[in-house]
Amino acid sequence: MTVDQNTLRRRGVGLRAHDPERSFGGYTLYTPIAGPGEVFLVDIEGNVVHTWNPPHPPGRHARLLPNGNLFYQGKDTGGPTLFPIWDVYHGGILQELAPDGAVVREVRHPFHHHDASVLRNGNLLVLGVEPLAPAAAARVRGGIPGSEAAGGVIHGDVVYELTWDGEVVWRWAAIEHLDPEQVPLDRHFAREHWPMANTVGELAGGGVVVGFRSASTTVAVDRADGSVRWRIGPGTHSQQHYPHELPGGNILVFDNGTYRDTTSVPYSRVLEIDPRTGEEVWSYEDNPPQNFYSPYMSSAQRLPGGNTFIAEGSFGRLFEVTPDGDVVWEYVVPEFGSFGRGVGLESSRGAQNSVFRAYRYAAEEIPWLSAPGPVPFGQ
Repeated sequence: MTVDQNTLRRRGVGLRAHDPERSFGGYTLYTPIAGPGEVFLVDIEGNVVHTWNPPHPPGRHARLLPNGNLFYQGKDTGGPTLFPIWDVYHGGILQELAPDGAVVREVRHPFHHHDASVLRNGNLLVLGVEPLAPAAAARVRGGIPGSEAAGGVIHGDVVYELTWDGEVVWRWAAIEHLDPEQVPLDRHFAREHWPMANTVGELAGGGVVVGFRSASTTVAVDRADGSVRWRIGPGTHSQQHYPHELPGGNILVFDNGTYRDTTSVPYSRVLEIDPRTGEEVWSYEDNPPQNFYSPYMSSAQRLPGGNTFIAEGSFGRLFEVTPDGDVVWEYVVPEFGSFGRGVGLESSRGAQNSVFRAYRYAAEEIPWLSAPGPVPFGQ
């Protein structure tokens, strides 16, 4: 028998473990990052119960909105290429899709990348970039020497509040509120993008949380004046993804740990942090720690009842743990493909089953799933 040369697929895909007495249950939503745009909803037994098929490849991920529709970030393949890896992580197309796949509304921004979210007021919070002025670019510290974009350009992160008509009603630029000398790039990252955000979200009090991977920094922004309320920096987390607020004000974050200074063996953790004190309130890591590791992408989500749902994004492993760290559900994404051509991430064997993030939902958050009536374009 021919041996499958894809290491991850050879180890087994789909549902791998389930403890129904301790699992939260519900439905899991994920978007294969190397796929053409499919978004899958699977039940707790690992069965696909619904699929969306947007016409655009993923600009990272999708999530469900409170009304049950899908918020999809698609990739505009006809947009400008700012630097080689931009083609990997930029998006540009933001859509709300009905369960049947129909586009409810859409807005585009050519410099959107990594993340966006829908605010409580209905507008969008969108990550983007703008080129830094030469004097500002000269202040950026760290990174790989000589790795700026063409012409010595460094692109700085910007957060926009957009209406669905494309109007910018609020703007926050990192260079205007963060001192580059205090937020340097890790020495392993290119200087083409500073500080390289991968997360933006709304806080309960109306502020904004932004996570910067290449600077291992997370900040809370005051919407009124753009000031930074608090900052979590290197030493607490490393190349982190998806920092977001829990009820009570703590921050849950996936700590990738690729270049963590305190260890010679890279491993990932999930951390709950009190941002006011920097105290680590809760953590999850495997035993031994290196058994759980995602060098990039990934997410963690606190579930009702206290369990935590985790996406080990680089390897398409989705799992749920109890507060004590016991795994009670595990699923490996079975869809494989290639992405990142030209920047060293492609594979001749289609090795990637990666996801940027994944989300778990209770049945009551998806009322249309069990409602009678056809869903013409989905399943």
